[in-house]
Amino acid sequence: MLSRFATALIPAIVLATSLPAYSAPLVPGDLQAQVPSATHKVWCHHGYCDGGGGGGAAVGGLIGGLIGGAIIAGAANAAAQQDAAAAAQQHDAYCAQRYRSYDPGSGTFQGKDGRRYPCR
Repeated sequence: MLSRFATALIPAIVLATSLPAYSAPLVPGDLQAQVPSATHKVWCHHGYCDGGGGGGAAVGGLIGGLIGGAIIAGAANAAAQQDAAAAAQQHDAYCAQRYRSYDPGSGTFQGKDGRRYPCR
C-alpha cells in the first residue's frame, strides 16, 4: 500500500515544488496600482524557495511527515504481527506438551470423555 501511495505522491511533490509561486498583498484594486513593488516572484524547488517564500519547505515538511508516519505505522503493524505469531506458537507448544491429543488446527484437545475442549 505504501508503495502505491508513494508512487502517486512523488510526481505531485515534484510538480508542486518546481512551479513558481506568486505572492501579492491583499489590497483593493485602486490601491494595488500604487504598490506594485510589493509583488514579487518566488521560485520553489525541492523545498527550497528563492525569493523569500518558504511555503515549499512547509509543504515538503508536511508531505515528509505524512510519508514518515506511514512508514512508522507499517513497521509497528509488522512488529505487532510478529509478536502475535510468536505468542500463538508458544501457546501451541504449551498445549501440545500438556495434552497428547492436542490439535493445533482447531486449538482443541480430546478429553477422557471423548469430547473436544479448547486449550487455554
